[in-house]
Amino acid sequence: MSQTIHCTSCNADSVARGVQDLIDRHTNEHGRFCCARCGGTDTFLDVPRRAGAPRAGETWPRGIVPIDTKTRDSAYAPFVFLLADAPDGEISGIAFKYYRPAPSNGGKAKRGNRAGGGPALTQSQMLALVARLAKIGVVSRADWRAFVHNNDARAS
Repeated sequence: MSQTIHCTSCNADSVARGVQDLIDRHTNEHGRFCCARCGGTDTFLDVPRRAGAPRAGETWPRGIVPIDTKTRDSAYAPFVFLLADAPDGEISGIAFKYYRPAPSNGGKAKRGNRAGGGPALTQSQMLALVARLAKIGVVSRADWRAFVHNNDARAS
């Protein structure tokens, strides 16, 4: 399924052939979507929305981060969308998703949900994701340290 990335800087649209193409060709090293025309990151994934004023809780995908690139050829590959509260907003959340990579026989990759819902992550995948989110600046190292410290104190 093709995905359209809209750039608010130059008002151009870029089209990715699917999730893997978004990851491989339409993001920078921080997982942010990049404009094919100007290279800027003032971009968002243009998803169908209801007409009218924005609704409370509506989010805008501003980037994508694969969770575990080693599972790329497996039955499903988990990733997260980096979300903002507005098309030009800062990253304020993530949405867990997964896609089924294209089969080697030339079939199409597709996004989906497992029988139990979103992706099931191993502990190492979850820790790798948190490390990547800290590395690209979505979660600050100070916030992560405070979270771990506060939860260690609660466990005692």
